[in-house]
Amino acid sequence: MTTQSSRTTAPGFPAPRRPRGDGSVAAVATRLVDLRRRLERTDLRPAPDTDAAFGELVGLCCFPPAGCTEGVLAQVAPHSDALRTLAATGEGHMENHWAGLIAAAPDPRAELDRFPYLGNYHDLVRLELAALTAVGLPAPRRVVVLGSGPLPLTGLVLATGHGAQVLHVDRDRAAVAAGDAVTAALGADGRVRSLVADLDDPQLSPALADELGRADLVLVGALVGPDAATKAAITARLTTATGPGTTLLVRSAAGLRTLLYPEIVPADLPALDVLLEVHPRTDVVNSVLVARAAT
Repeated sequence: MTTQSSRTTAPGFPAPRRPRGDGSVAAVATRLVDLRRRLERTDLRPAPDTDAAFGELVGLCCFPPAGCTEGVLAQVAPHSDALRTLAATGEGHMENHWAGLIAAAPDPRAELDRFPYLGNYHDLVRLELAALTAVGLPAPRRVVVLGSGPLPLTGLVLATGHGAQVLHVDRDRAAVAAGDAVTAALGADGRVRSLVADLDDPQLSPALADELGRADLVLVGALVGPDAATKAAITARLTTATGPGTTLLVRSAAGLRTLLYPEIVPADLPALDVLLEVHPRTDVVNSVLVARAAT
């Protein structure tokens, strides 16, 4: 999930609303629980009330009042799993909605420009490429994006804006088909391919293992694996197939943003040597860990 860029005013989740008024731990925790209940009364598909609730939820998580994070997390702990599930489901509905609009539009590029979070995908990719540079690694040429979803903008930005050859991987065949339709509509299918594969399978498929062995960057989406234990098992399987020079970028979250995505810390990834952690305090929601297979 990314928050809305100021460069557009298209429909979709609105810009995150920075909290005002009472910034006490109790007030923020109460509002988060209220938002959970409000969202649970909807089908989580794009609509004015749903969009407004998600906008406020993302705003509270990204820009909490100073000094309240630990207390709020403790108070809302019984609701954290439900909030993450709501956020993931809402994001999936939003991506499906926009994937359909872009693929069917007479001018797909103009429709993509209306997507309210496009600027944030560019920001997140720039952050991740800068993190690679910070540890002395070059820009990637062959990238595997795991958990690409129906609107695979990370891979498309890497392919069209940074010259990478990209493989999109998702276990959901319908999501892959939607992503392929977007890729074709935007004319990026010369640099982007796709593969259906389930990373929860104990044995990687031969096709995926071959692609991982030839990649120089593997990007593990924030929703690939719902918790630290699953993420650890997945990344351990990945290292059996990646080449010696392959870098992994593992997306995570920090602070109240962990109510939107699972938190992953270096200790959760025993098969990896984590070289750098980056926790943005901007409109970009995700943290990122830069890692390589442990030696």
